[in-house]
Amino acid sequence: MTTSQFWKNSTEVFQMANVLTPTQKTARARRIATAAWQLFQTHAFSEISMAMIARQAGVAKGTLFNYYQTKESIFMTLLLEGYRDYFRQLITRLAAEPQMTSAQVKAYLLAETKTLITQHATLVRLNALRGPVLEAHADRTQTVAGRRDLYTVNVQLGEVLATKLPGLDAQMAAHLFVIQSAIISGLMNLSGLDHFKQTTLSADFPAFQINLEVEAQQTFGFYLDGIFKEEFTRES
Repeated sequence: MTTSQFWKNSTEVFQMANVLTPTQKTARARRIATAAWQLFQTHAFSEISMAMIARQAGVAKGTLFNYYQTKESIFMTLLLEGYRDYFRQLITRLAAEPQMTSAQVKAYLLAETKTLITQHATLVRLNALRGPVLEAHADRTQTVAGRRDLYTVNVQLGEVLATKLPGLDAQMAAHLFVIQSAIISGLMNLSGLDHFKQTTLSADFPAFQINLEVEAQQTFGFYLDGIFKEEFTRES
């Protein structure tokens, strides 16, 4: 491609971006993010390039940069919006539940932990990359805006959970879901010590093996026992 052709194509991309309505721009950003999500379901993060995302989305590579500065920005947006949408779904389900005892809330949250791991596996896998990978090059403004939206929904979720267990502080209830996420991500980051690049090592490392579904529920269960004991001891 000659220099004149490059600038001609770049100008066309810029002009096309500017003639789109806000609704069309939002739809295109969602199309790009969806393409990245689809690729992440079958590829490692390091294997995915902006060019691959552009091809998957059916747009010019230059178009991506009108919406996301980096690959990390796309996946950070997917992560924050993914958890926001998951929390919204959980609010709807939880709101339909009757009041519970602390034992029933614990059982509900542990069942939800299993659901998160088994039915939202791509989101959970992406969350494990947030600190060590995504934050290095994600757009700060987009990330802060996404976190604010997520925080708002997280607070709402805590308020709903607090109505199901009288005496439970709403802020603590909201924080439980942060701890749940931290436990899952922490275990995920340690779960591959008996593998290297998706290949099982020949060495025998039984103590390195982690059953994410089982051990996340066990660890979160221990945490919940301590929190509920502390909360209701203070209340009494």
